[in-house]
Amino acid sequence: MTVHLLSHKRIIARKFRAIQEVWILPWWGSGGWATAPLWALDAFVLVIKICSTCAMAVFRVLIPPAMKSLYGETVLITGAGAGIGRELAIQFAELGATVVCWDIDARRNNAVVNEIRKKDGDCFGYTIDVTVREQVLSLAARMRQELTDISIVVSNAGALTCAPLANLRTDSVARLVEVNLLAHFWVIKAFLPNMIERRQGHIVAINSSAGLMPCSDMVPYCAAKFGLRGLMDSMSEELRLDTWTKNINTTSVYLASVSTGLYPPPTHRFISWYSEITAREAARKIIEGIRKNKRCICIPSLMMSLIDLNNLMPYRIRIIFTDFFNFGHRGWFCFC
Repeated sequence: MTVHLLSHKRIIARKFRAIQEVWILPWWGSGGWATAPLWALDAFVLVIKICSTCAMAVFRVLIPPAMKSLYGETVLITGAGAGIGRELAIQFAELGATVVCWDIDARRNNAVVNEIRKKDGDCFGYTIDVTVREQVLSLAARMRQELTDISIVVSNAGALTCAPLANLRTDSVARLVEVNLLAHFWVIKAFLPNMIERRQGHIVAINSSAGLMPCSDMVPYCAAKFGLRGLMDSMSEELRLDTWTKNINTTSVYLASVSTGLYPPPTHRFISWYSEITAREAARKIIEGIRKNKRCICIPSLMMSLIDLNNLMPYRIRIIFTDFFNFGHRGWFCFC
């Protein structure tokens, strides 16, 4: 029922844009008092959209949408050899999806593939460096010929080095940006055109809380993750404005502390309220959000709201709260 209502709203929106371009704009012109009727009509449409959106939000709270089935879907996961990627591959397979594992480490990747196959799951593994554009594009083309079309892409591969920017070598900075940002470009570019051609698909990018707020000793990582946020948000807007891509969903996942060994252990003041969660639990929440076609998944769920509230504060007040929260670095004298 919810899908039907959304489809009906999109049809009405397309018809209104056609009427606006063919009749309203040429008739009333584009300046002065001649635009008053158009302003009134746009204001009326604005009120209708806001009211219908609020009503839909209440409806979804009362009657949550059913999670889509993953049976028969083909899911590609980059960085599937360990951590969250490994758990995602295993749990997707348990839900009936065919899983394609990409990883630069052949031994770890094959171990995941064999584990899934022992449980009678459909899984295929490929060794690849996702930062090399030519490898990504050629392997994607070969997979479409030998395997099948990919319906869900989970761009998960990442890397992290914690050190002050002045202490990092130039090649280390370049590598961090390539893995955490450019690789996502190449993976999306390899599979998005086919999704547009088929008019359906789902692209998921695994991001970090470092893509929402700055962190010391993680400058290249933060810069890449902020860029990944911009990539996903801009691409989502592109797809939203194209009526032919309304069935292609995007999901950005923002993770805080997950016990994968990639991130340093948390040192904030409220560890008793929220500490690290396991990769298995993080994967379970991510898949649940994907099945609900959520645009954004935050783990913990309040993280985005707290960061948005923090960003509304003046800079000096913001850093005072940041120093209070981050118990570990003792920023008592870092006032300005």
